[in-house]
Amino acid sequence: MAKRPSDMHKKRRGRNIALVVVVFALAALFYVMSIVRMSGGGAG
Repeated sequence: MAKRPSDMHKKRRGRNIALVVVVFALAALFYVMSIVRMSGGGAG
């Protein structure tokens, strides 16, 4: 069963969007952690 190119593009686009969201979420998490650590609010 052959898939249509439009279906493949939609699937790939959805995966790319999910990947971008994950990368930005991790970047935001590290940013917040570094701000908290620099402000002295960390435990330790």
